[in-house]
Amino acid sequence: MNQHKLLKNSDLSITPDELKVKLDSRVPLLLFDIRDSKNFEKRHIPGSACAVCNEETKRTIMPRLPKDMEIVLVGEQEKEEENYPKQMAEMMRQIGLNTRYLEGGISSWKWQFNESLDRDISPKDLKKLIDSEKDREDLFLLDVREPDEFNQWNIVGSKNIPLGKLANPESLAVIPKDKKIVTICPHGNRSTIGKYILERYGYNVSSLEGGLKAWSFSAEIASSEYSIGDKDESSKIRLFQFRRIGKGCMSYLLDSAGQSVIVDPVYPINGYLDKAAEIGSKIVKIIDTHQHADHVSAAKSLAEETGAQYLQSSYESYSKETIGNTQVTDGDIISVGNIKLKAIHTPGHTPGSISFLVEGDVSNVNAYDKFTKLLFTGDTLFVNGVGRPDLRDKAKEFAENLYDTLNQKIAILPNDTVILPSHFDKDVKANEILSTTLGEIKEEGMFLNRHLTKEQFVQKLSSKVMATPPNYTKIISINNGEKSYPLTEIFELEMGPNRCSIT
Repeated sequence: MNQHKLLKNSDLSITPDELKVKLDSRVPLLLFDIRDSKNFEKRHIPGSACAVCNEETKRTIMPRLPKDMEIVLVGEQEKEEENYPKQMAEMMRQIGLNTRYLEGGISSWKWQFNESLDRDISPKDLKKLIDSEKDREDLFLLDVREPDEFNQWNIVGSKNIPLGKLANPESLAVIPKDKKIVTICPHGNRSTIGKYILERYGYNVSSLEGGLKAWSFSAEIASSEYSIGDKDESSKIRLFQFRRIGKGCMSYLLDSAGQSVIVDPVYPINGYLDKAAEIGSKIVKIIDTHQHADHVSAAKSLAEETGAQYLQSSYESYSKETIGNTQVTDGDIISVGNIKLKAIHTPGHTPGSISFLVEGDVSNVNAYDKFTKLLFTGDTLFVNGVGRPDLRDKAKEFAENLYDTLNQKIAILPNDTVILPSHFDKDVKANEILSTTLGEIKEEGMFLNRHLTKEQFVQKLSSKVMATPPNYTKIISINNGEKSYPLTEIFELEMGPNRCSIT
């Protein structure tokens, strides 16, 4: 017979007085309040964590809890035959956890209650700390996922100690007591538990609010102004670069004379709507540079919300359900306010990739060199790499196309052309536009190297073995209209790093 079934109530339960002594002594202890979250917010025992006990928790969280730390469950005051905390304690003991429940539930607690929730750190606030040299030195990012999860993707600079090993002496020895600890996990559940474990040992800890999912979808915006002519203020254009902090996606709002074009929008779309309203600009056109593989395009949704014209590459394959208002071909000119964007077919990453060039005042030949030239390259060319050619199972053919694109269509542009890609994988400060010039890329010489033959270029790209973007086949099927998913599922599909570049 299972020894856990022989336990008496006294072995499973803990009195309020016993719990108070343990809490005051600061012995290692996990206190889980398993009541409804609204009741938890009204009042809870200091030091307790609100815990949801559902099938997902049983499957993903409980097996990863420390086996050698006492866990106490707090519920409502219940009749013996309906004692849910006791049932949960019994179940958790059967999987090897040292679990008890509070006798009499929350109503039996005679001491102080907390009536507010601990505020964890938001992705935007964490990004500010990371961007600050001073604050970054005082920060310790602690990822409590399993090693295989951590190795898939993580926040740069974070350290990995799995939740189940967090209370081990050797683990505690490497966690600094003089720094602010931020615990990290996929959705914030394990990291919250990790926070409470470390708080019992006297650490200054916050949990990343919403976990890596929230980190992946949180955005920051940088802006800059450029001149496309010397006539008057109408020649000024405003560029807003939207960056998904954890995902590495970048999209753009380009405003001229009160009209805007959005390039490569991602979900959620509120950021574009809010920024356009803030600057008094009307979104009139929305562009997808190519059919994306690592995130779901928000272009169609944004077009439906704003009534803007939706432009797609005519060289990509789309179903009737996702096709835009206008199909763009090489050489097409797109007017927005006082600017014109010239479409340049730049195959390689995908067969239908199109880059868009804003040249400035091409009519003024004498002053042309001093006016800004912007090139929105999508996933064709990045500030430190190129778009990978292997995500459609035609790596050699696409790599050959990419070589021709880079050398015959992009390298011939002026060296001062500003390169504005749709992805990044390097640190960038919050208020700075992430860009480079074509001349700087040529100086780097990695992919725009005229000494490389096409065969050498193809071999160079083919020799790089890289993990594919998470769920990329499903994402492609959504973007080409073969399948559809609710927005909540799309967010889950997109979790993970940018893996569309070769750097």
